[in-house]
Amino acid sequence: MEMLSYIFLFLFVAASAIAVIFFIKSKKASAGDQQQSKQIDNYQSIIDQANDAMLVIDIVDGRIHQSNPSAATMLGYSQEELAKKSLFHLHPKEDLEKSSRIVADVWEKGGLIYKDIPFVHKNGDLLPVECSAKVAPFSGRPAIVIYARDIRERLRLEKEVQIQAAVIEQKNKDITDSINYAKRIQESILPTDEELTQVLSENFVYYKPKDIVSGDFYWASSVITTPPGESESQKLAIIAAVDCTGHGVPGAFMSIIGHALLEQTRTAKNVNSPAEALDYLSNGVINTLKQHGDSDALRDGMDVSMCAINWNAYQLEFAGANNPLYLIRNGELIETKGDKQPAGRYLDEAKPFTNCRMDLKPGDCLYIFTDGIADQFGGERGKKFKYAQLQNLLKDNWQKPMHEQKRILKEAIEGWMNRPEAEGGSYEQTDDMLLIGVRIP
Repeated sequence: MEMLSYIFLFLFVAASAIAVIFFIKSKKASAGDQQQSKQIDNYQSIIDQANDAMLVIDIVDGRIHQSNPSAATMLGYSQEELAKKSLFHLHPKEDLEKSSRIVADVWEKGGLIYKDIPFVHKNGDLLPVECSAKVAPFSGRPAIVIYARDIRERLRLEKEVQIQAAVIEQKNKDITDSINYAKRIQESILPTDEELTQVLSENFVYYKPKDIVSGDFYWASSVITTPPGESESQKLAIIAAVDCTGHGVPGAFMSIIGHALLEQTRTAKNVNSPAEALDYLSNGVINTLKQHGDSDALRDGMDVSMCAINWNAYQLEFAGANNPLYLIRNGELIETKGDKQPAGRYLDEAKPFTNCRMDLKPGDCLYIFTDGIADQFGGERGKKFKYAQLQNLLKDNWQKPMHEQKRILKEAIEGWMNRPEAEGGSYEQTDDMLLIGVRIP
C-alpha cells in the first residue's frame, strides 16, 4: 500500500513537470508567433507608408512576400496579384540571368543599388527603375527588401539635357570654327618673319593673344620717300605695336580697322612722320566708328607705339598714343613717352601727336610694346608684372641675340604666371601681350 502511494506520487510529479514544460513551450511559441506577427505588421506598416514601390522578396525562389500600394500602382497589378508573382515575373525574360545574379550579389554584399534591369508592367510596357535592395529577415528567414523608384521622368529630363548640351556643343563648335577662321584672316595681315627681316634685319616679336583672336597687332613697312625740299630719296623702316580697345573678337575687329588705316598712311600725302601717321589713324578711327559728338558714340580707340628708322641718316622718329619707346644704349635704358591720348575718340580735346627725333648708334636696341605684359598678374603674391620689372629684364639681356632675348622674355612671363606649388595651376592671362625688339646694325 505504501509502495502504491509512492508510485502515484511519482506519476503526479512527472505529469506536473510535463504540463509545466508544455505550458512553457506553449508560452514561447505564442511569444514567437506574436513577435513574428509584430515583425510582419512592422514590415507592412513601413512599406504601406512609402511613396515609392517596395517589395519583400524571398531570397530563395524570388516569391513576393509583401508589396505596398505604390508597387501595385506602378506595376498595374493589385497587391493580391503581386502576392502570386515572383521577382522573376517582374523582370524581362531576357534579363532572368541578370536578375538571378542581382539576387546573388545582394545576398553576398548585403545590399546593392542598380538600375540596369527594368520592371515589366502588367500591360507589357518596360518601366525603367532605380532599385535599392537590402537583405533583411522576414518570418524567421532571410529576404530581400527592394525599394524601386520609377525613373522615366528623370530619364526624359536627362535626355532633354543631353539634347540641349549637344545643341550648345554644336553651336560652340560653329562659333569656335568661325573664330579660328577669323584668326587665319587676322594672322594674314601680320607681317611674316621674312617680311620683318627685310624691313628690320635684327628683330624679335613676342606675341601672345589672350583669346583665339587678338586686339593687339603689329605692323611694319619699308618706305622710300623724298622729304620736301630735298632731291635725295631716303629709305625708312616703319614698325608699330598697336593695342586696340578690348581683346578677343571686338579687339580683332578693331585691329582690322587699324591695319587698313595704317596701310593707307603709306601713300597719304599729308603723312610724313609717325606723329602724322597717328593723327591720320586717329581721324580714321573716329570717322569709321562715327564718333562725332554723340555722347552714345563708341569710345573705342588704339594705344600705339610707332617708330620710323631712317637708315640713310641713322635717325629715329617716334610717336606714341599712350605707349612709350625704350631705347637701350650701353646698358642704359632711355624711355621716350608717348602722348597721353589714344588714337580715336578722346573725352578731352584731342591734340596733334608729338613727333620725337633722335640719333641712332650701331648696337642700339629699341623696344615697343603694349600693356599686356606689365599688367599680367603672377608671382608669389599675385601682383602685376609692372614696367619696372620689364625694364630690368630688358636691361639684363639686351646684348644677347634677339632670338635669345625672346626666349628669356617668354620664360620670364610664363614663370611669373605660374602659381606657387601650394596653389597649383597658373594665373589666367589678363590681356593680349605684344613686345617688339629691334637691334640697330
